[in-house]
Amino acid sequence: MPDGIEKRRFARTEISAAVQYRVANDEAVHDGWLGNISAGGILLWAEDELPVGTTLYLRLSIEELGDTTMEVTAIIVRLDARRQNGRFGYGCRFDAIYSGPPVTAG
Repeated sequence: MPDGIEKRRFARTEISAAVQYRVANDEAVHDGWLGNISAGGILLWAEDELPVGTTLYLRLSIEELGDTTMEVTAIIVRLDARRQNGRFGYGCRFDAIYSGPPVTAG
C-alpha cells in the first residue's frame, strides 16, 4: 500500500480521559489514560509494562462523548513506540462490551 494510506478499519477520535483497568486474572485495579478511541479499540497510556496479547478489563468514562461510561474487555495488539510522561502506549482492540462492571473484582 502506498505511504500515507490509513490501514485502520475505523476512524479514531483523539481524546484525553481517565481509564481504570485491570489485567485478566488479577484483582488490582490501575489508572490509565485514554489517548484515542474508535469503534474498534483505544490507545491506552499506562505506567505498567504489559505484553502484547494481554487481556484487559476497562472502565472508560468519557465526558467529551456525552458523559459516556463504557465497560469493555480489550486485548493489547501493539505497543506504541513513543512514551508519554513515563507511560507506555498500548493499542487495544475491543473484544466485548459489558452491561455489568468487569473492572471491579468479585
